[in-house]
Amino acid sequence: AVSDATRGIPWVNQSGGDYILCLLFFAVSVILYTTFGGFRAVVWTDVMQGLVMFAGVIILLILTLQQVGGLGNATKELAKMTPPEFGTAALHVENATQTGSEIKKGAWVRTADGKTMRLMDRAVIQPGETASEPVEVVILTTESDAAKVQAEIETGITARVTDSKEYAFGAGQEGVYLVPPGPHKSSPSGFLPVVLALSFFVFWNFSGAGQPSYMVRQMAYKSTVVLRRSIMMVAVYFTLIYFPLVLIFTSARVLIPGMEYAADRAMPEMAATVTSNAGMPWLAGLLVAAPFAAVMSSVDSFLLLVSSSIVRDIYQQSINPNATESRLKKLTYTVNIIVGVLIVFAVLNPPEFLQTLIIFASAGLGCFLMPMIFALYWKRATAGGIVAAMIAGAGTILVFYIIGKVVYDEFTAYELGGFHPFIWSMFVSAAVAIFFSLIGRQPDKTLVKKYFG
Repeated sequence: AVSDATRGIPWVNQSGGDYILCLLFFAVSVILYTTFGGFRAVVWTDVMQGLVMFAGVIILLILTLQQVGGLGNATKELAKMTPPEFGTAALHVENATQTGSEIKKGAWVRTADGKTMRLMDRAVIQPGETASEPVEVVILTTESDAAKVQAEIETGITARVTDSKEYAFGAGQEGVYLVPPGPHKSSPSGFLPVVLALSFFVFWNFSGAGQPSYMVRQMAYKSTVVLRRSIMMVAVYFTLIYFPLVLIFTSARVLIPGMEYAADRAMPEMAATVTSNAGMPWLAGLLVAAPFAAVMSSVDSFLLLVSSSIVRDIYQQSINPNATESRLKKLTYTVNIIVGVLIVFAVLNPPEFLQTLIIFASAGLGCFLMPMIFALYWKRATAGGIVAAMIAGAGTILVFYIIGKVVYDEFTAYELGGFHPFIWSMFVSAAVAIFFSLIGRQPDKTLVKKYFG
């Protein structure tokens, strides 16, 4: 019903009805508890969401390893696999109907010569017609993958490939999933070359320290003792969460073929598959709650950060220093709702891979790392130098992504020298911070003494 209602609406009609419905419920809940609960609500919900994530990941890991036959068997299966092909195909039926037909996204179909493929978008056969317009498909190239989905192939429909394209790296190579850099759809250098891997090592380890959403959370600590304990607990927690996820999604390549059609759905598909195979489909709800909890814990923090920045840092500091708490509270509610609605509108048509957006946003926010380091540890740093460094770092990230869009015709970063743009943004922001701080007025001596002694 939702799909029918939104079919003629530009931008919105690119997503399925189930996605839109879930997004609306998700958005309303996050906006409400963030708006009316504030920082305390965000902190406590993050704690509960962390517990849900931990429980969900551990249960999913156990079920996955049981059904894949252990890591040894998963490795043997991966060694036989070759990357799929991407292309387009038209779907044909023997007899035309007056009502036409629609084949849903994710459906399995087969060509006359036996090729098995999965639809990346819904296909529509118009009334009185026997064929659809070409739609994007994922074409399996591994026989064992094709054998696993034979029971799911649509009957009465024959596909005809109109175009196909092999992986830019790893096409036809058995074992390519087990050795670096790994296969890649569009990059001739592979999924994760050594230089890019080093970039991500720096990126994921240190970019978080510069993200404003994490800085806001530091205000919740009552002492440095609590802070040190929290650092140790988070290190252990992340290890228990992220390492199992690597094992789970590596095994997903074996258990659920063809997920390239919607890679972001791998987690819920895995949850549904392993719980159904285990005879406990009701458990899928808890497992699916884990990724939702992860998303909610990030969204509420950024929503709180944006509203507090606009209300406290801009409005109260620069526009109306004498604003009452009542007025600030009402303004906070308004900003939260407006920003939340804008975010919902932006993600009504999501990118192909959510991870692409996460890396872009994390890199953009991580460019505050060097300005923060200079502000904390360099006595000569000035406000002008720090602001200029923030702008330069964010601008560097943006420029590299614009170049990537022009060069590769997709939303991805241009990796100069094989390095992720985050690395270059660190050097640029550091240089800009030093330059503008040195040419500007020296900081007030009383202020320097207050913070540096």
